[in-house]
Amino acid sequence: MDLGLKDKVAIVAGASKGLGYAVALGLAREGAKVAICSRDRERIEAAGANIAQQTGADVFAAAVDVTQREDVTRFVRQVADRFGGIDILVTNAGGPPSGGFDDFNEQDWRNAVELNFMSALHMIYNCVPFMRQRGGGRIITITSSAVKEPIDGLTLSNTVRLAVVGLTKTLS
Repeated sequence: MDLGLKDKVAIVAGASKGLGYAVALGLAREGAKVAICSRDRERIEAAGANIAQQTGADVFAAAVDVTQREDVTRFVRQVADRFGGIDILVTNAGGPPSGGFDDFNEQDWRNAVELNFMSALHMIYNCVPFMRQRGGGRIITITSSAVKEPIDGLTLSNTVRLAVVGLTKTLS
């Protein structure tokens, strides 16, 4: 299948395993230059090597804490410098802890917002200028089916992931 992604530059967050890895692999198979990140250096480097070996794609893998704006800014600049710009951004992060409303304190809520909302905001905020330089781009936010129907016991995820959807819809 040819999706017209040859030589496009794609960033995929949370790509050491799961959905993020699968998306990065798919983009690489379509000919995109792929930059992947996650917190775990060993896992993300292994994922990058595996994607490059399977596809022959140019893959840049880096350990990045997407809850830290400075880490994201540094990573996005490295990607733009290496590949000459950014065309596609896929935001993706693991979920916050499960539990009911009474199970969490204010810091738990702040951590969930940092992990799921602010990480997406940091990525989007840093990538959009590079996308504009290339005449536009695509932003894909991976969240959860909980944005359509709340899942029992996932109070933090049900709440915070809706903010990501709200941001994405507002930008589109």
